Amino acid sequence: MLNKIKKVIKKQKKLYIFLLKVYKAIYEFIRERKKIYYLMLRMKAYINNRYKLNSYQISSVKEFCSKNNLTYLIIEKEQIREVCIPYYYGNQDKEEIKKAISPEIYVAELINAEIVGANSFIINDGYCLYDMVVADKDKRYDLRFESLKIIDENRAILEYINTKQIFEEAIFLVGFAPDNYYHVSVELLSRLQYIDYYEEYRSIPLLIDEIVLRVPQYRDLLEKINKYNHPIIPVEREHMYKVKRLIYPSYNTWMPINVKARSNLTVQDFLVAKSGVEYIRNNILEENELEGSNKIYISRKNMSNKRLINNTKVAELFAEYGFEIIFPENLSFQEQVKIFSQAKYIAGSTGAALTNILYCPSNATIITIIPKEYKFHLYSTISKIIKLQSIYLDAKIVKKGKNISGDQFELDLDYCNEFLKTL
Repeated sequence: MLNKIKKVIKKQKKLYIFLLKVYKAIYEFIRERKKIYYLMLRMKAYINNRYKLNSYQISSVKEFCSKNNLTYLIIEKEQIREVCIPYYYGNQDKEEIKKAISPEIYVAELINAEIVGANSFIINDGYCLYDMVVADKDKRYDLRFESLKIIDENRAILEYINTKQIFEEAIFLVGFAPDNYYHVSVELLSRLQYIDYYEEYRSIPLLIDEIVLRVPQYRDLLEKINKYNHPIIPVEREHMYKVKRLIYPSYNTWMPINVKARSNLTVQDFLVAKSGVEYIRNNILEENELEGSNKIYISRKNMSNKRLINNTKVAELFAEYGFEIIFPENLSFQEQVKIFSQAKYIAGSTGAALTNILYCPSNATIITIIPKEYKFHLYSTISKIIKLQSIYLDAKIVKKGKNISGDQFELDLDYCNEFLKTL
């Protein structure tokens, strides 16, 4: 009887996965046809009147502040920043440092602004304020995400749920992908430092995506860096709120949420401000830095998105060379910091768990498994900022998704074994 039930469940699961794939394919087909997609969104808003659909002219925050004579404080001017092109084991090319100019970092004050949970743009006086759209001169980015449904020339079509809630004043620390450890740590919370430069802002509440408060590791990080005890206002995904006086600290990393073609990534897409990285690191590592001695392998076995398809065999191979296998999702924030702060070697496939390299001692070596063709230089650049060594292991893509994050790849075990012998 139990076997029959298992067979039925297995068949239903396969059917569910198949139908989900069909739905995604149809959705992507419609999404790429703007007129049809817009009509579908209009129909959705008509059927479910909670959703609002509106068009806005796009502007940068700086341009909007200049036109309306609003406060705009420059923290760091446009400047040349370094991006680390990593060394891949077995490849003749050595580590290389390339340079590009980053936008300025600033704090702006906006009057009667509207924000949407889990989104990085701001709505004000008929404008969608989003610096990344304006910065995309070559139209390489695919910035459609969450409530930002369509971008056409100088206009954005946004979908959201209007809560009609109004806050007197607040600090904007919400943004795209608040459920991702890297985005929360480096892209969102590291910007609190620019607010706290100014004493007048230190008592103003923080707008925080509610998922940050639901995930214990994220919440613990927030509590650690919120040293002035700003009150917290949780905001729901896709829900719009009005703020009479909104304090906006700009981004200090400049990686697009997606690009239109995987070959479109350039050095410009991996610029990271040293101040952001060091702010998180220095506020968490309270004790004197130790010299690491442990060897750690980060497993993604329990994750829904299994990118490294032979992860189990790779983990077993690393274990033969004395690496401890860890599952960061099962560890508290404090446990993760302790493990990484005592490590000499950290290995694993590319992913948000590598954000914990922020807490590694300066003698540590980071071993990242990722296909070289991605030209993905984020973690090697962060490693360089905090003076870590970085070695990459090339992997073969066996199944491509629509975006790089949906790919599956495989690491050659003989190649990996030869590398491990060098340690």
